[in-house]
Amino acid sequence: MNSLKNLFYITILLVFTASSHAAIINLSVTGSWTSSDYDVSSTGPSAGAAGIAEEDDDLVFGTAASDGSTTFTLRVDTSSAVSFATGYNGITHDWYGYSDVSLVGTHTFGSASWVTDDIVTGLVGVDGLTKALWTNTDIAAADPTLLSFRMFGDWEGNNADLFVGSRTATTIGTSFLMWEYFEGEEIRSSTYSAVARAVPEPSIIALFAAGLFGIGFARRRMPS
Repeated sequence: MNSLKNLFYITILLVFTASSHAAIINLSVTGSWTSSDYDVSSTGPSAGAAGIAEEDDDLVFGTAASDGSTTFTLRVDTSSAVSFATGYNGITHDWYGYSDVSLVGTHTFGSASWVTDDIVTGLVGVDGLTKALWTNTDIAAADPTLLSFRMFGDWEGNNADLFVGSRTATTIGTSFLMWEYFEGEEIRSSTYSAVARAVPEPSIIALFAAGLFGIGFARRRMPS
C-alpha cells in the first residue's frame, strides 16, 4: 500500500512541476461597459444592412445601447517574451511583450467577428519594439492588470476595430474600444480585466496518463 501511495504522490509532484513551467497560456480578456459608453453620434453614410463604413443607424455592430460585456481568449506562447522593469527609459510599470499570440476560436459581437489573422502584430512598445500583446506582468506567473491588444475584424464587409489598452511611450492605458472603424459608432469604456491560465502541454497530459496507468497496474498486482 505504501508503494502505491508513493507512486501516486510522485506522479502528482511530477505533473505539478512540469505544469508550473508551462509556456503556453490562455489569457481570457473581458471588456465591460454601461449603456452610456455607447457613442452613436456618427453622421457617416447610412445604408442599413448594406454595411457602409461609418454607418449611421444608432447601433454598434447591430446592437442597441445597453450595459454589457464581451470576453475573448488569447493563446500566448510565453517562451520568447521580452520584459522591461519599471523605471527603464521612464516606464511607469513593468512591460512584457509577446509575439506568438492567437485567438482561440472566432470571437463575435453583434454583426462583427474576429479571427487570429485579424490580430495586429505591430503594436509599438518599449524601445520601439513591436509585439502582438503587451502586459504589465509575466502572464505565466500572474493575471495582468494592464494589457494592450488590437485586432481588426469583419463587420458586414467593413473593419471592426477591437482595441484594449492604448499606449503611451511609458504606460499602458485602461481603455476598451469596439468601433465601426474608422469614424463610425462605437463602444468606448475604461473597464477591462484578464485572467491567465496555463495550458497543459501534451507531454504533461501523457505523463499524468502514464502515472494513472502505473497506479492501476500496481493495484492489480497487489495481493487481495
